[in-house]
Amino acid sequence: MVDSLPGGNMNVIHRDGDTVRRIAGPWTPTVHRYLAYIARNGVDWAPRPKGIEGDREVLSFIEGTVPVYPLPEWVWADSIAVEGARRLRQLHDASIGFGLDGAIWQSPTKVPAEVICHNDFSPHNLAFRDGEFFGAIDFDMCSPGPRLWDIAYFATRVVPLTGEAPPGAPGWNEIGRRLDLILAAYGSVSSRGDVVRLAITRLHDLAEHSVRKAEELGKPALRDDAEYYEREAVAVGRLLTDPQFEAN
Repeated sequence: MVDSLPGGNMNVIHRDGDTVRRIAGPWTPTVHRYLAYIARNGVDWAPRPKGIEGDREVLSFIEGTVPVYPLPEWVWADSIAVEGARRLRQLHDASIGFGLDGAIWQSPTKVPAEVICHNDFSPHNLAFRDGEFFGAIDFDMCSPGPRLWDIAYFATRVVPLTGEAPPGAPGWNEIGRRLDLILAAYGSVSSRGDVVRLAITRLHDLAEHSVRKAEELGKPALRDDAEYYEREAVAVGRLLTDPQFEAN
């Protein structure tokens, strides 16, 4: 039985038994090779590639609850931020040594290309069971980049780094503490300020990406998303001049 899955505003996703099928692209063989590589290196919580059938890629289905917006309050628990950061470090470390010869990526590569970034590692792409991390999905946008590129985006979504906290989410005064939790759990030497500065860059990048996809997919609503990301970039930038926020 084939069922449509929620989300997937950039692609059409269907579940067929214990597999997931979605539209493939020129990047799909590279992503499948990457998924097989990290599986060999201990990441047993990502989809396994099952092949390409016609214009569809086939992946193993990750069973679990994937939060959708508005995010449920349990997503804001400190434990989610900590475990997510630990898994992100595992994911990054598992990609070291991946062969880039002949690789094709859907997302642009970034410098320094330290690891393969997920590029959308956030609660809406994580699967949970009874509130505990179980797996990650949607790797089709992955590409080489700096570790901080993913850390900053994860922080943007899970801290959250936002002008106005969503219902039930930690407020402005909790940002510094939760950033410290993420950095400690990941084991990063980056500072709070480094994360915030790149988070701002990521928000601008998301705005540009949304504009491109609005034209490519014929979805004008994505332009509203772009405007939102630009406003959020300005709002998050206030942290760097907030005397209550220690950037270093």
